[in-house]
Amino acid sequence: MSEITLTEIEHRLIQAEENIKELFGKYNGIDKSLVATTTTLNNLLALVGELKAAIEALKSKPGDFWDKLIYAFIGAAASAAAAYFIGG
Repeated sequence: MSEITLTEIEHRLIQAEENIKELFGKYNGIDKSLVATTTTLNNLLALVGELKAAIEALKSKPGDFWDKLIYAFIGAAASAAAAYFIGG
């Protein structure tokens, strides 16, 4: 087995430090990407919630219209009946 010289050990140590710095750099980049992706997904979820609420409101509008129309007919019929009986 050959002995490793001090120069080789120093060279390997410098190379290992560079590799570690590179790995940390990649990790930090991935971490920042993950934060950006999470923020985007949270914004999308909030938007989907708003869209669901808007769709539910739009669904109920035709029902509200028909309810108002029926109440108007009932009110008109009651007014006509009252006018008929009072006017005699």
